[in-house]
Amino acid sequence: MKKAGCVFLITLFIVSAGIHAGNTTGYTSNYQQVPILRFSYGPPTSLPSSGSQINSLDFCALLGVVTITPNGNQLYKPNMYSLNMNANLFIEGYVRQSNTITYNNEIPVKIRAITVLKNSVEQSVIVQNGTVSLGKQNGNALQGADSFSVYLVLVNDQRIPNYFIPGTTYRLTDSSNVGTFQVGAATGNNSNPQTIDITLNGVNPQIDAPFIGDGGPPSSTPDIPYAGDFEFSHRYNFSIISHGGFDIHDALFGHRPTIATLQLEVLEAEPNKEYGVDIAFRSSNPSGFKLHLNGDLSQHGFDYRLYLEQQEIENNAFMRWRQLYTQNATMCSATKEVKVSIDPSEELNSAPEGLYRDTVTVFIVSLDTL
Repeated sequence: MKKAGCVFLITLFIVSAGIHAGNTTGYTSNYQQVPILRFSYGPPTSLPSSGSQINSLDFCALLGVVTITPNGNQLYKPNMYSLNMNANLFIEGYVRQSNTITYNNEIPVKIRAITVLKNSVEQSVIVQNGTVSLGKQNGNALQGADSFSVYLVLVNDQRIPNYFIPGTTYRLTDSSNVGTFQVGAATGNNSNPQTIDITLNGVNPQIDAPFIGDGGPPSSTPDIPYAGDFEFSHRYNFSIISHGGFDIHDALFGHRPTIATLQLEVLEAEPNKEYGVDIAFRSSNPSGFKLHLNGDLSQHGFDYRLYLEQQEIENNAFMRWRQLYTQNATMCSATKEVKVSIDPSEELNSAPEGLYRDTVTVFIVSLDTL
């Protein structure tokens, strides 16, 4: 079944080498960052259709475009000097492994510099700390073009199908410093490259520019959302219309008190169509659903069970909510109750008096019509 739409996450209840000081006469450069970062599968649509070395299964985000413009029609030895970039870069976020949701804080990524001349990819290289050649180093690198453009793309090339979850966000880990970069070029084939002042988003010429954001520490870099492929006109509204606590004694011996009521709506739905979602519930305790004193995982806890109506919920695993049918011309709506039960155990018997809590995160992946 083809996945579309969105996911809701709802909380329930170098030093560089070869750089010569000074600005190369007649050259200007600009780094235009993408205003809103977004992940998607495959090469960015603004790139030419071939030559980027980005596979259709690669998970990518275009960071921005560096443009070097000469005063004339010649450009020699274009280079990038990457400063203070960590050897290994990682993003983190929720991913889907088989039918289970996990939080992966070491998803490897790299930055590709893709040079485009006259709407054709000239080369595609991985950016590493130090000097990165952006084009031919012998002769005129412009090759008849008016300007020299380099697309900077953040890439994960593990190529695991359905690994990343639509509607979630991903961010560089705090240990992943991408640093800043400079650009340089030479005035002739026999001269050495010199740095070119670079304007960031068209303003404030400076000696270097940040790959992402404003150049602050990794913790300040913006989150990057992955929206997925919105190929369908319908959309979903998910809400928790009621929720509350319960007395432990009311959930013993097979009793299942209701602790929340969920509502799912499909808007702009087609008549006579069935809709549905995959839904998963994730406890704050990685081992499974467990209530802890004061909600603190380090304090005493005991197991509990959750049910979506009559179906038991497995922690962190998708289950299907279907049979949503249009009730009028453009909308359908359904509610389901979340129930809880507790089995007698030694952990329960030895539990000290107090308030026991768990935070449950709900993931919803919308489906095409069924």
